[in-house]
Amino acid sequence: MEWQHNPARRSNFFGKVKEDVAVATKNEKATLVDEISALLKNASISIVSGYKDLSVADQQELRARIRETGATFRVVKNSLAIRAAGDAEMEGLGPMLAGQSAFTFGGEDVPSAARALRDFSDDHPSLDIRGAMFEGQVLDSTSVLRLASIPGRDQLNAELVWALDSQISEFVHVLDGLINGFVYALQGRVDQLGAGEAQGV
Repeated sequence: MEWQHNPARRSNFFGKVKEDVAVATKNEKATLVDEISALLKNASISIVSGYKDLSVADQQELRARIRETGATFRVVKNSLAIRAAGDAEMEGLGPMLAGQSAFTFGGEDVPSAARALRDFSDDHPSLDIRGAMFEGQVLDSTSVLRLASIPGRDQLNAELVWALDSQISEFVHVLDGLINGFVYALQGRVDQLGAGEAQGV
């Protein structure tokens, strides 16, 4: 082909390829920023952690644990994460985004998501919980760990069911006693009336 023997045309060709790749990469980055920004806005809590020295297998295990709580674990390049945080008006996350960073986007059960990270970090100290954004407030790592100590939805539901069962059982016991007392009193009155009629006869 002619361009193969023409240095100028060959240079223009490869220059155009690089330009197209750069445009595609820029568009992909913009799409990713929009995606992360949407996750930040919609998440009940956004926890930032460092994951240095975590193996691929460890990361997969962490993702699985977090997924069980209804949350999502995402590794994001800091420059893109900072842009996404700015778009979501969560600039307070910026100082946490240094080194290798990841987000945990919480679902409805906030304590369970925080607890999954805490429990994993107990076994894998290289997972560093840095802080979070929760209900418009920036939380430090200590506050995230406090959230992790709050009972999760499943535990609260179980405790509520137990409490209701206990109250219902107590109510049934009291009601049963009242009914038995009423029956005994009624039977006593019937016996009394029966005895009176017998004497009258």
